Amino acid sequence: MGVLTVHLLTAGVASHVIAGGEAPAAPASDDNSTSVWLLLAIALLGSSVLAGVITSVLGNLRAAATARREGYANAVRSLISRGEYPYRVRRRVSDDPEVLSALVERGHDLQEQLAACRTWVASEHQVLGTLFEAALAAIDGTVGPAIKDAWNQPPITVAAGMNLDGWGPGDPWPHVAKLERAIAFRFGPRRLVPSSLWQSLI
Repeated sequence: MGVLTVHLLTAGVASHVIAGGEAPAAPASDDNSTSVWLLLAIALLGSSVLAGVITSVLGNLRAAATARREGYANAVRSLISRGEYPYRVRRRVSDDPEVLSALVERGHDLQEQLAACRTWVASEHQVLGTLFEAALAAIDGTVGPAIKDAWNQPPITVAAGMNLDGWGPGDPWPHVAKLERAIAFRFGPRRLVPSSLWQSLI
């Protein structure tokens, strides 16, 4: 037989087998191999995408917690600064314009910080916003009269005068303590506790 004849016979046999419903073995093996690799590729792609999503979500949660922590730290810091302001005025060393100007500017900056903090806290959590307002009102109840009295007092020019012997509005911390305990419920697993439950715990 010639090469062409063998080739034609081989093609005829293959066509006959296929027509008879019998699939060639080699192509079936190739199809199975392709399916396995396809499944593996899908599994690997799915796992990498899932890992990427989880990483992104965890990163966003950490960033949000950090921003929330800084926001509440600033809020508490501003309340403490408000309570300390009368002592700054009372302990001024002169009534020179530059000294008075620095104290007045400090007071204005503090008012701006408090306004920003009260807005942020109220938007972050309604109950915490109410507690912040209550703490600020309690502090201002003693700070307001103390600031007025401090401006009416003469400057302190000797070291012994810095000892105020009980003068002033007192420690602001008792007014901030309840807010501080409530802030703890804005972090970690305690965030899952409804505010209706933890309000009785603070």
